[in-house]
Amino acid sequence: MGEESPDHLYLKWCLVTAAREAGAVAEAEVPGPGGVWRADVLASGAGGKWRIALEAQLAAITADDIRGRSERMLEDGVPSVWFSYRRAPWLGVVPSVRVGEVHDVVMVVEGLARFAAGEWVKGGPMTLVEFLRRVFSGQVVSYSPERRAEGLVLDVLWVDSRCLRAAADYRESEESARAREEAEERRALEASQVADARCWQEDALLGARLDEEEQVAGPSWRLSDAEERRLRLQQITRRMVRQILAVVERKRRAAGVPLPCLGAAGEDTAGWAMDVLQQKGFRADHVGRSMGDARYAGGVPLMGEAAHPVAVIDPHPAQAGSRVLAASVLVFTTWELRTRFLAQAPPPPWDVSDRYVTLTLDFNPPAPVPTLLKVSIPQQPTASARRAGPCACEAPSLLAVFPDGVEVVEPCEENTPASAFLTARCQDCGGLYQGPWRRSPARV
Repeated sequence: MGEESPDHLYLKWCLVTAAREAGAVAEAEVPGPGGVWRADVLASGAGGKWRIALEAQLAAITADDIRGRSERMLEDGVPSVWFSYRRAPWLGVVPSVRVGEVHDVVMVVEGLARFAAGEWVKGGPMTLVEFLRRVFSGQVVSYSPERRAEGLVLDVLWVDSRCLRAAADYRESEESARAREEAEERRALEASQVADARCWQEDALLGARLDEEEQVAGPSWRLSDAEERRLRLQQITRRMVRQILAVVERKRRAAGVPLPCLGAAGEDTAGWAMDVLQQKGFRADHVGRSMGDARYAGGVPLMGEAAHPVAVIDPHPAQAGSRVLAASVLVFTTWELRTRFLAQAPPPPWDVSDRYVTLTLDFNPPAPVPTLLKVSIPQQPTASARRAGPCACEAPSLLAVFPDGVEVVEPCEENTPASAFLTARCQDCGGLYQGPWRRSPARV
């Protein structure tokens, strides 16, 4: 063995003194079996229950050499702890710490770690005596953490055994949370797949019912080609409207989105239906309350292209029976209204359909909320107040009743939402004008 430096001798003396103060039996320069290795300081417990080699290493040494020396000691049942004053390259390769003096007290200043906030962070300095006491008692052990803070560059660190239990509990809770999250994702995926399969099934059943209704309500052989094409177009339109509203209404229910609230005249329901149809590329216009018009049985109509009625909301059975009502989708806001309509309404005209096509938005309307605002809406003339016979004037002078009052209207070439919804009467002869009309440009 070569001559030892004063620093090496001083560090060995510190190790012997600290080991004895920590309650161990400590001797310097103790050889191993057969002289294969020699410990700078060999610390042992009472009766030789355990032995630990404390190595003071100040000279340059490679990581492979120090690893080999540690393994040779461990083969004989003697673990080792290496100490140095310097930031040596081999620190952390084997169980080791860096020491220093603070106010003439030898302290372990690097190599300690603690567990906090889910990761290992640098531990505070500890006296050499306290460090050895905890090493001898098993309170502090060497450990190579996987998740560590940026300041910890050593591979092998010394940690408290309680921190190891805390880290294990944290990993277990983290794995449990991850397992719960994965299970929840699997359940959500399975529920989504079941919901999609149910939607496909319901869409198929709805399509089958629509096909059956379309066959039952097919045009009669007595009709002309033009009338047959018109009724066919009505059937296709009716099918599209019913399917669009039914599918969207079902998806809103599945997503927990509240259905539209029925207002005093069904405005909210009609607006919702109009928005749904427009989002699906179907042109529709909500023309407001029907004011008791018999064509819509007092319901709220939705007009499509060329002012063609495509749906009527909550019609009254006492006013049913018109061709327009039979060619539209009847949307009811409750099952009670639908049941009453089908039980009390007269059958539709034979040349349009054998039965009405209905769709129910099954939700209960809220109780009416009293309001201070009162709106007076003029009513359409009743059947008893009208004169019999259509207008035959060459230049009719027309009047129509709008929600905001009576207005002068004029004949036009194409039907409008207003002329499809309201009726106009000639001031000269008093007869009902049956052609298309529009509001006077001066009034628009």
